[in-house]
Amino acid sequence: MPKATILIVDDEEELRDNLQDLLEFWDYEVIAVGSGEAAVEKASVMQFDAALLDIQLPGMDGLETLKKLKAAQSDLPVAMVSASSVRGVLAKADEYGAVMTILKPYSPQEMREAVQTLLAKSRKTEG
Repeated sequence: MPKATILIVDDEEELRDNLQDLLEFWDYEVIAVGSGEAAVEKASVMQFDAALLDIQLPGMDGLETLKKLKAAQSDLPVAMVSASSVRGVLAKADEYGAVMTILKPYSPQEMREAVQTLLAKSRKTEG
């Protein structure tokens, strides 16, 4: 079975790199980008099995990025990643189709469980 491909969207380079290393250690294929615009561009040419999307991004924010990712790939399971749990923002993320929110800082175990939950919702794990 091919490796699951996960999209990471976070403008904090060190965080993004650390998360990419962690997911690759767990044998996932990872594409990591630093902006919503780059994420939407990648999603227009690639299929992803899951996405980890920071809410606070420069330029196109996480909510707008979520809407555009879901427009490009409606069945993409997305987890919003946030340093704060602002209710209005999280409610919007839910409304736009996010599966869950992961609060920073997270432990490797929390991230692993979140990714497994996302992939369970992905069409590739159905067979």
